[in-house]
Amino acid sequence: MTDIDPLALSPEYQQLRQQYETLVSEYTALVARYQDMVAHESPYLSALYMHYFGELLYNQLRLSLSIALLRLRRTLLQAYINRDEAPDLAAVDKQMTQMRQEYHAMLEEKLSQLNIAKKYWDKPHLSAEETRKIKEIYKTLVKRLHPDLNPHYTEEDKKLFLLTVKAYKLADLPQLEGILAFLKRGKHEELFPEPDSLPQEIEKLRAKMQALESKIAKRQERFPFDQKELLLNPVSIQDKRAELQGVIKELEASKKQLQTIISLMEEYKSHEL
Repeated sequence: MTDIDPLALSPEYQQLRQQYETLVSEYTALVARYQDMVAHESPYLSALYMHYFGELLYNQLRLSLSIALLRLRRTLLQAYINRDEAPDLAAVDKQMTQMRQEYHAMLEEKLSQLNIAKKYWDKPHLSAEETRKIKEIYKTLVKRLHPDLNPHYTEEDKKLFLLTVKAYKLADLPQLEGILAFLKRGKHEELFPEPDSLPQEIEKLRAKMQALESKIAKRQERFPFDQKELLLNPVSIQDKRAELQGVIKELEASKKQLQTIISLMEEYKSHEL
């Protein structure tokens, strides 16, 4: 006959176990929420933001960098004029080379963001039912495989959990279904904390939940989540686009004015000639 721990039969233990199971469910939901933010919501919001504003932001950056280069050129040319010398345009161009390279890299990065957004919209997307299934299966697998929720975590658990996270990021429903089927075949035993360690496990789980809640809150304050309210409001989107178009128009005027000034400065001749 198997010995039964008297503690496991006590009302206090049953209450603790219920408390632990509730925390496990809440923590599982938090883990799924955070992973959804990282793997799915963030790419979606980023792509949506670039869809509405990406081209305008690219043009704004291009013009801003062009103006910064023109201002540098004006400064370098002014140094020659202050010395009453005809500007050495080749030397000026050489001095501007590094800044041109840096600005080119910045433009390439912005262009890369536009391309990533385009690829996101061009790729096939899951149906609402498939999305629901993925989230449901992922929560189940997190509960069974997450290291914070398993007191006897093994190398096999680790491999399965890494496969689970990868499949969720890729929205690979067949892979997630396969992992779940593997667990259901009884090849993975779901273990519960020992009765005497349950209070400590509850406190650990509470601390981890608090840390994860803080992590989620901080992420929500950063791009692209800080733009979520804007992206859900068509009027705000139009206002933002109009604002960017206005900035671009002002930048184009400033660039044209600088180009005119610089053309005159490049033609400066020394009074000694």
